[in-house]
Amino acid sequence: MQGKVDIKVFFGIAIIIAGVVLFMDNSLGFNFHVNIFDFWPLILIAIGLNQILQPQEYRQAFSGWIFVGVGALFLLDNLHFIYFSFSDLWPVLLILIGFSILKGYTQRNADEKEGPDFINLSFILGGGDHKFTSQKISGGKITAIMGGGKIDLRQASSEKEEIVLDCFAMWGGIEVVVPYHWQVNIKGTPILGGMENNTSSPVNIEGIEINLPAKKLVIKGSAIMGGVEVKN
Repeated sequence: MQGKVDIKVFFGIAIIIAGVVLFMDNSLGFNFHVNIFDFWPLILIAIGLNQILQPQEYRQAFSGWIFVGVGALFLLDNLHFIYFSFSDLWPVLLILIGFSILKGYTQRNADEKEGPDFINLSFILGGGDHKFTSQKISGGKITAIMGGGKIDLRQASSEKEEIVLDCFAMWGGIEVVVPYHWQVNIKGTPILGGMENNTSSPVNIEGIEINLPAKKLVIKGSAIMGGVEVKN
């Protein structure tokens, strides 16, 4: 299995690019008229490339391309190639909503291959609470854009040792409730938002030892001006 690429690699490349452009501007007379702070969008681009170029089990292409696209627009504006401002971003929201709807539609066929116990939820300009009791949960994809929802897995289980939920929250929120004996690992990327693991795994409750087989829940994805919270 191919190993995960460290995000430090992409940050290192971004710093090198900024250094080369600044050297050309300061020492070689290219007159770009830029300073070090103009290169902050390289952070967004580095985060996006890190999500896109990971091995398949870690890849987050949808949110990755969002980071790359927004970062590229701001960078081109800072380098005076185009004019762009944050207020110009609102049509992007419509585009993202459209892509999310299409993605949910095309994902149905893929989900059929995953089986009926694959979670596929989208909260777009709305919300809802969903409770799952299946003992064969195989994984899931959850999207929240200007909306949010609660996913209750306290009575659910899986035949797998590890379950992966791919979460994307933009101006919205996703709340996942899991049993006490599940171990949660968050591998997502929050940008002006948060991804929080607020679970606890007590050894016993009221003196009764818990000997249930542990399940591992991996939360990957992104929270852009939104939030993803996992709790008991």
